[in-house]
Amino acid sequence: MAPRPTIGIAGLGRMGAPIAANILAAGFPTTVWNRTPDKAAALLEHGAAWTDTPGDLAQTADIVLTSLADPAAVERVYFAPDGLIAHARPGAILVDLSTGSPDMARRIADAAQEGGAAFLDAPVAGSIPAATSGQLGIMAGGDRAAFDRCAEVFSAIGKAAYYLGPSGSGATMKLVANGILAVLVQAVAEGVALGEKAGLATEDIFTVLNASSAAAPVVAAKATAIADRAYLPATFTLGLMQKDLWLVLSLANELQAPMPATSVAHDMVLAANATGKSALDFSAVALLMEELAGTREP
Repeated sequence: MAPRPTIGIAGLGRMGAPIAANILAAGFPTTVWNRTPDKAAALLEHGAAWTDTPGDLAQTADIVLTSLADPAAVERVYFAPDGLIAHARPGAILVDLSTGSPDMARRIADAAQEGGAAFLDAPVAGSIPAATSGQLGIMAGGDRAAFDRCAEVFSAIGKAAYYLGPSGSGATMKLVANGILAVLVQAVAEGVALGEKAGLATEDIFTVLNASSAAAPVVAAKATAIADRAYLPATFTLGLMQKDLWLVLSLANELQAPMPATSVAHDMVLAANATGKSALDFSAVALLMEELAGTREP
């Protein structure tokens, strides 16, 4: 049996840490890096190795996974002088699990290829509970052979992995999914605020919605948070949703694809963040709608 590939993981935040834990638990030799080293403590106790820079990580790993908060962090980790691109070994695979732009994915792929490495843009579907339980969905673009080589690694962190085409395809699919998700939650928020103002109990609204043709996983998942105003701890914050929706609309503008409902969802998320809600779960757009409707005090 061929030895298992060595795995490097850069980014140990709310998603990266549980992803790394599942990789380690699956038995892969694992090395980690994070901008703040203290976040690696639990992983090091369970057998992970530490490296001081992303470049050092790239020199030790056959496959490097990155899970980073925003495009600026992706830029630094991949393109800094001590970053992944400058130090990746020929034949290595770099895999970005972050949500980013298709243009950035193609730029990284081209740079990796120049050095003899491969790159997959492979953002994930699912939030912290899915990352913790290894039930993420993975949507990948890039080299098909690299995707196939990552099958065992993807199985350790996800319930399904989808190959969608050339570089940028995974990033595009994630933006499509998050745009739809934001519009769905905005629709729920508006409907709940209307029903409450007309005198319906919030719990009754969700009971009926979940038994109707309007039922959807996100409606059921966010019912308790919205009814109880229980928006902390956040599985996915309004601040991150604003960033993602800006990426969605930037892509739509580039392609001249009208997205009127998504534009409204973006503006309502922006308004929620402007009123101090950026750290709350993204479903807290419902709180903003209730405040505007006068059914809840700000």
